[in-house]
Amino acid sequence: MRSQKSVPRQSGLRTRLLPALALALAGMGHPPSQAATNAPPFDPKEFVLDPEVTISRWAAEPDIVDPVSMCFDEFGRAYVAECRDYPYGAGPDGQVNSTIRLLEDSSGDGIPDRSTVFADKLSYATSVTPWRGGILVAAAPDILFLKDTNNDGVADVREVVLTGFRRGVSDSLVNGLRFHLDGRIHGVNGGNNGLILSPKWQGEAKEAGAVDLRDHDFAFQPDTAALELTTRSSGGFGLVLDDWGRSFVTYNINHLQHPLLPRRYAERNPGIPTDRLIASISDHGEMSRIFPVSDARTRPNHPEQAGYFSAAGGMGYLSSSRWPASLQGSVFVCDVVGNLVHRDIIRDSMTGFVASRSTNELDHEFLASRDPDFRPVGLEPGPDGALYLLAMQRSVIEHPDYIPAPVRAKLNLRAGSDRGRIYRLAPASGLPPGKVNLGRLKNSELVPLLAHTDQWWRNTAQRLLLERRALDTVAALRNLAQNYESPLGRVHALWTLQGLGVLGAAELQAALQDGHPGVRENALRLAEPLISEHRNLLGPTLLLLNDPHPEVRYQAILTVGVSVGEPGFNPLIQQLVGYAGDPRIRLAVLASLEPTQLELTLRILAREPSTAMVQAGPIPALFRDVADLTGARAEKRPVDFEKALKSIDLALSEYNRLAILDGLIAGLERSGGRPRLSMAATNVMTQMAARSPLVRQPLVWRLSQLLGLGDPRPLLAGLPAARAGATNGALSISNRVQYLRLLTFDPEPAGTGALLSCLAGTQPLELQQAALGALRHRSDPTLGSGILSRWRSLAPETRGYALAILLARKPLHADLAAAWEKGALSVGEFNLDLEQRRRLLRESPPEVRPRFAALLGDGEYANRSKIVEEWLTRLPATGDAVAGKKLFELDCAKCHRCNGVGKNVGPELTGSSHRSVEDLLANILDPNMAMNPRFVTFLTETADGESQTGLLAAQNPTSITLVQAEEQLVSVPRKKLTKLESTGRSLMPEGLEQGKTPQNLRDLIAFLQQRN
Repeated sequence: MRSQKSVPRQSGLRTRLLPALALALAGMGHPPSQAATNAPPFDPKEFVLDPEVTISRWAAEPDIVDPVSMCFDEFGRAYVAECRDYPYGAGPDGQVNSTIRLLEDSSGDGIPDRSTVFADKLSYATSVTPWRGGILVAAAPDILFLKDTNNDGVADVREVVLTGFRRGVSDSLVNGLRFHLDGRIHGVNGGNNGLILSPKWQGEAKEAGAVDLRDHDFAFQPDTAALELTTRSSGGFGLVLDDWGRSFVTYNINHLQHPLLPRRYAERNPGIPTDRLIASISDHGEMSRIFPVSDARTRPNHPEQAGYFSAAGGMGYLSSSRWPASLQGSVFVCDVVGNLVHRDIIRDSMTGFVASRSTNELDHEFLASRDPDFRPVGLEPGPDGALYLLAMQRSVIEHPDYIPAPVRAKLNLRAGSDRGRIYRLAPASGLPPGKVNLGRLKNSELVPLLAHTDQWWRNTAQRLLLERRALDTVAALRNLAQNYESPLGRVHALWTLQGLGVLGAAELQAALQDGHPGVRENALRLAEPLISEHRNLLGPTLLLLNDPHPEVRYQAILTVGVSVGEPGFNPLIQQLVGYAGDPRIRLAVLASLEPTQLELTLRILAREPSTAMVQAGPIPALFRDVADLTGARAEKRPVDFEKALKSIDLALSEYNRLAILDGLIAGLERSGGRPRLSMAATNVMTQMAARSPLVRQPLVWRLSQLLGLGDPRPLLAGLPAARAGATNGALSISNRVQYLRLLTFDPEPAGTGALLSCLAGTQPLELQQAALGALRHRSDPTLGSGILSRWRSLAPETRGYALAILLARKPLHADLAAAWEKGALSVGEFNLDLEQRRRLLRESPPEVRPRFAALLGDGEYANRSKIVEEWLTRLPATGDAVAGKKLFELDCAKCHRCNGVGKNVGPELTGSSHRSVEDLLANILDPNMAMNPRFVTFLTETADGESQTGLLAAQNPTSITLVQAEEQLVSVPRKKLTKLESTGRSLMPEGLEQGKTPQNLRDLIAFLQQRN
């Protein structure tokens, strides 16, 4: 699976994967695949799970292989997508080989006793969902309709509904097909995008041609293939819809996200930053900590991600009254690398959805397996109320593209391709068995099921009514829409009426005033196309702008924007000012305003007296957001942009003036547009440059450049003073930072020199950060050597920024190679991950690549690799944690803390159970291989000749603080410092193995791996 970013590393060492032991470390727990005859006996002790839940094995190989998606049709039959193509898309014979398996229970005991290949020779089958007696299948490049018309269990109808979804990395494919309240099938892009066509399209749709999916998810009507782009895609694998039609998605490291702004609203103002259209909603970390119970394995891609979400993919949602109340409404996210299923409880807050761990799952998961080959990929509700957990049984689940070449060469990438499991999760109190026969029910018998307490029954009943065009149920549906006992029944009845084309204003007027917020929220969506025609809906809609429920209020803003027109402007501005601190409300209002209203909004805000004294926080953020969108639309609306420039003088606070400038710049940069300014507007910029205070000058300069006006003469004249001010220690830090930002635009080499001088270790952190921010925009030939010569002077917090500059500029790569070759700096000091190493190995100038190949290679680098490999072969299989604790107290506790023992100097080691034996051994024996900047030793020297070493624990403009062994703190005044730089070494010494036996080190590792 892919991963995108790193977490703060837990030690001073980046973990390494030993190529000689690749089979063990990557999880190759099985010999090369052989034909399976029977799955091994099921052992529930393999799992650790919620005590209110039972687990049983429902299906296994050879009846099922590589299951990644399943669905139950109206007769209770299960269709399972077997993605046998993983990971490369074609089997050993070079042919696509995904399969749809039909599982049936003929005996009525709830266990399938018949397994039939419903369809084969599919490409990358990732998702299935029922439709019109058959199924829809996502199988890139197609979405197919498959149906068995002669009842032999094999599909004889195979139609392309949509095509053009791109193939690519196998966990980035179209997926997540689900029936929605709106009567359509919704799906997830997966990250490979595509130009979508359909042989079903007629008329205008056919003439319009292919739809560019870009980075959007989508919805379609299967009969006509009418396609709509819905929201910005997470690019992940999985989609769930809650009871009220809200969608939640996932993406590898960012395990739970919610699309904030559907495309139909966002496209009203297309300049809205796309990164704001979808949000992480986890309150326990965007890249959350997880708690595996399987033996820790070293990650070949980002080993520091062990113990955190790195392969979130596959989701589930529990909507059934037959489960304990504490579990109802839970969203589940699988992590295939962690061998577990994580559960979140989603709640509304004043600023949107928040996903939290259950209070009884703060340090463990809803379900985790001890089997390292257990690869959960999704949970589906069944008609019996159970959750069905799908799991591949692959030994290698990391995609080959993200495994270092030396490791990949030793792996059987398809080990486990003949296995697969489906587990049945049920409440411990049990679920009553029952035969499912919705397909045989009359239309009138389906209507009451729209109020069923299980989502599967509601959705299936609604789908069947729409498929049948059940106009004979209209009266019953209207009665259900007024049934006060079932809010969910009312919502499904309203949407079914809409799908049948008979929803009226009377039903909507009542629904807009319903007592349940979920009904009001959906009524607003349903009312949008009718408000302009039925003005009796306008009043109730505007009233909902002040609804006490945040989701209703949010939807009301969006609905007013698309449906009300000019009468909605003032109420929307009231929302914007009243909820200035809520970024989601700001987003919704800005999407709802007409483009012609943006500049007017800025002027109204600028004159708002209440903003005058606000120095930071929501009001400047509000100014910035409005100005940002104005800047993004500047090329199309230059007059509005000119007026926005003039509004800067209207703002009653310098903080708000800065926010307007910053927003205009951000919008222009993102859009790449350049408005044609009038002479009056050019004069405004000239005057602004002449009278801007220092804090505003860098922004004025950047805006002038973006507008094509060149370098402002008044600011050019002030550059010598800026160079002097940036390096003048007598000035305040804030003034020096402003001068440094001005030097971003200094065309003279002297500007680079002044900036580099502020990277000295004796300079405060704020100055180092500002200097690197300015250097990022410069291209002087001395830039690389200048940064590298000061590398050890850089504060830990700034090294990532400095590395980004060195990697981004290919001309600087030769300087980096030279510093390593000469030994001036060690490779380990740069803490490179796999993607960064590959960037140097594959994308550097051709003449430099061989030099990096000698230094790095595609695998890990190491200083003491031979010692680590030798000790690894000698370690016993197990260790004694009690004996290990004594060793820890003797050798480690002065600097490390673990399980209540020791001092907090180096990394906290409590909770290291997720780290592998190989990982921890490499950390112990090779501490300087790759060092987290936070745990690199710094050396100070003072004017009176005193020197100290330790970790840089804290710093401010007046002093720095080092922490030494035994938590000893040493503070040094900055005015006394003559030198502050890292030693290039970890505080932890090499040679810890001296005097130790292999059993000693294995005991120490056993202590570190103890679970709390």
